[in-house]
Amino acid sequence: MDIKFYSANYLLKDGVMNDQGENLGKIEEFMIDVATGRIMYAVLTFGGFPNRTKLFAVPWELLNFSTHDKRYILNVPRETIVKSAGYDTMEQLFEKADTYWLGEIYEYYSRKPEWEKKREEERQAELRLLEARKAEVRRQTPKEEAVK
Repeated sequence: MDIKFYSANYLLKDGVMNDQGENLGKIEEFMIDVATGRIMYAVLTFGGFPNRTKLFAVPWELLNFSTHDKRYILNVPRETIVKSAGYDTMEQLFEKADTYWLGEIYEYYSRKPEWEKKREEERQAELRLLEARKAEVRRQTPKEEAVK
């Protein structure tokens, strides 16, 4: 695997297009979870009504970087961006930013956030452990003698 490292400044302001070749705007910012060091979402600027741009949160996992074109590929129809929640300023976007809001953004794009995946995996592991304990208790419990 050929790993590429780029500075955030190199990647900011790069264009975003979908697989149909439609321009979807450009990357304005990356939002990083400082606890994990992961990029949680990108802020996309996209043109609105008469020369007015809007800001949109896009799950990071949906973006693929094309080193050949120095562009991001976001494989969603343009209408998906247009109909999503847009903001006029970064301050408005920051005011909304919490895990509940971000979960809604991921859900809009039909994705499950990483923290939700982890929570579900933990729940499944707990269920498997409980089932194993039940089975062990059943094996250790003597069967009742049949009443004559």
